[in-house]
Amino acid sequence: MGSTSPTQRDFYETAYHFDNDVRLAMEPRIRRALDLLAPHRGTDFLDVGSGVGWAAHFMTGDGARLAVGFDFARRALVLGRENIPGVERVQADGGKLPFRDNAFDRALSFGSLEHFPDVDKGLRELARVLRADGIAVVVVPNFFSRTEQPQELRLSYSGWRKRFDAAGLRITATRADPGPPVLKDRRPVRMAIRVVTNALAYVPYLPYQFIFKLEHAR
Repeated sequence: MGSTSPTQRDFYETAYHFDNDVRLAMEPRIRRALDLLAPHRGTDFLDVGSGVGWAAHFMTGDGARLAVGFDFARRALVLGRENIPGVERVQADGGKLPFRDNAFDRALSFGSLEHFPDVDKGLRELARVLRADGIAVVVVPNFFSRTEQPQELRLSYSGWRKRFDAAGLRITATRADPGPPVLKDRRPVRMAIRVVTNALAYVPYLPYQFIFKLEHAR
């Protein structure tokens, strides 16, 4: 993720819900993002902040030539390696990717980029490893969305667009991610919040998270 602090690293190695992620693939949400990367067959795919690696696993099943998941959390990679096949896994920080320029046709960041210590550096690295005719999909939170993670950048549509522009990427399509299922966390307050965020997915510019399809600016 960049120069992560010991506190951040400890959170992802001990407290974050990677164990639950192994059991709950959230395939419909991930597929809503992956659909914007079609066609998948024969592509080289990078999952930025992959966690346990479900997105890369799905891309392998769809015929990707190479599916790489990288994450800075060793625990996520170990759990993924033990439970989810078909993924090449690399431990790395998003601010300094260990890949050559123009290495990937397709890339995804689902709920990870906003937690980088330096989001702009992460976007520049994403642009660097994406081929000239490649496609990236980035799923990031709206300005009002909040999780329990220790660092999180939340921006409006225009705020994210400015970040992408500065990295040499342009938005070519946008979808809404309504957020986690209402019953994922049965605490009443959490359930109430998720009912509201699911409803806001149908209001322009007010979804829980944005799904941005990005290409290199011409």
